[in-house]
Amino acid sequence: MSFPAISILESEQEQSAIMSQIPGIEIREAIDSDVSSLSTVVARAFHPVNPYIKQCIPDTAQWRQWWEKALLESIADPKSHPLTALDLAALDESKRAIGLLCLTLFDPDERGAGMFTLAGNPFPSDGDNEALKAMVGTIVEHRERLMLGRTHFLLELFGVDNTYKGRGIGLAMLCKACDIADEAGHDVFVQANASAKDFYAKFGFQVQAESVMPGELQYREYLMLRPYKKQ
Repeated sequence: MSFPAISILESEQEQSAIMSQIPGIEIREAIDSDVSSLSTVVARAFHPVNPYIKQCIPDTAQWRQWWEKALLESIADPKSHPLTALDLAALDESKRAIGLLCLTLFDPDERGAGMFTLAGNPFPSDGDNEALKAMVGTIVEHRERLMLGRTHFLLELFGVDNTYKGRGIGLAMLCKACDIADEAGHDVFVQANASAKDFYAKFGFQVQAESVMPGELQYREYLMLRPYKKQ
């Protein structure tokens, strides 16, 4: 099944204009000192609007520790680009990081789902692990079906603190990620929920498949692919 893409952000000038309209926000690759604040971004981004993610990944001490370990490994990995958006005026240092996007380069024969299948960092026991494993399993199944045999990027994770919604921060972060992929000359695979599907389509991502997670919520995921743009 295929779906039409909607308008694509074409020019570097358009992307630069988006980024210049966000005063007080810095977007850069994360460093170790960002990790404590980054460990709560998923909760701040998704819990107010996404009951499935809240069910799978609660904001607990165990999960914050899990995020810290996963993010430190991502920061240390030369194939990974963990981008963060920082509110330079934030009074609460624990909420200084307001956005997180993890883009990782995968070799042609590399399996798994990046940080979510990382050996030595099992999921904590205080979330709905069956629901989470179903979601991660969907990433693994479709990424390997579509992407094995070629070098590519996996967009492992992307979220912006919900209180900053509508300020263009997500646009700017995804612009930067797409620039990285285009410069490297590799396609990007992502699993997107229903509310994010059209947002990704603006950047040239195209739906390759869809899957409904088990459970009462009938949570729907879209498996999307963005061909890189030649420089």
